[in-house]
Amino acid sequence: MDMPTISRKDFTEALYDIQWVNRHLGGTAAILSELAQFIPPSGVFSILDLGTGSADIPQAIMDWAHQAFLLHSIQFKITAVDIHPVAVDIAQQLAQAYPEIGVIQADALNLDFPDESFDVVISSMFMHHLPAHQPVRLLQEMARLCRRGLIVNDLERHPLAWLGIKALGILQGKGKIFQNDAPLSVLRGFTRQELLALREAAGLPTLQIHHRNPYRWVLSWKKEIGHSSLISASPPIEVFSNN
Repeated sequence: MDMPTISRKDFTEALYDIQWVNRHLGGTAAILSELAQFIPPSGVFSILDLGTGSADIPQAIMDWAHQAFLLHSIQFKITAVDIHPVAVDIAQQLAQAYPEIGVIQADALNLDFPDESFDVVISSMFMHHLPAHQPVRLLQEMARLCRRGLIVNDLERHPLAWLGIKALGILQGKGKIFQNDAPLSVLRGFTRQELLALREAAGLPTLQIHHRNPYRWVLSWKKEIGHSSLISASPPIEVFSNN
């Protein structure tokens, strides 16, 4: 998917295959389970999703919020960011039914939002796409932009994970990009020791590293109590747009 020569048709098919992975292999559930701890009892709650793809995670958040009757007391505002123009176009189309979600095209590592612009910053299946020196920068940027905390959902590098996703791609009849890229994504995933090193390099000693089946890591970090970022009196800036 990172190749610039990929056709729109193949890219779109790959995005829908990623939706399937998130929905059936624990990516969506991983984000939702961690997000619950950050949601306030009332007021505005803003989320920034980096590397959003088709914005399926933001849509799942809103579906969950609706089912949990959270929308009576909480106003959600989700800004979904992706650098790929086709992903942004598709995400904007799919998010039309969700007024709480705005999709913008931008580089997740070069955002000009002020510090603490969002309550929570999330990324899902994005960090393993970055070159070796950039995951640290991603974590630091997420920490800069959040008021309450951050959540990262990504892959564990494991031989059984590689074999499993290889077999699933064939058995489920997934597209050629999925069958090629999904096993590569596992190879680009992380071990616990690598995540511990990233935590230290990013300067986030309280970053929690949770393992979830099947072969998934969830990173969660809360800004310390008493930190100025936890002052929620000022409303979040209006940055989400579907234009």
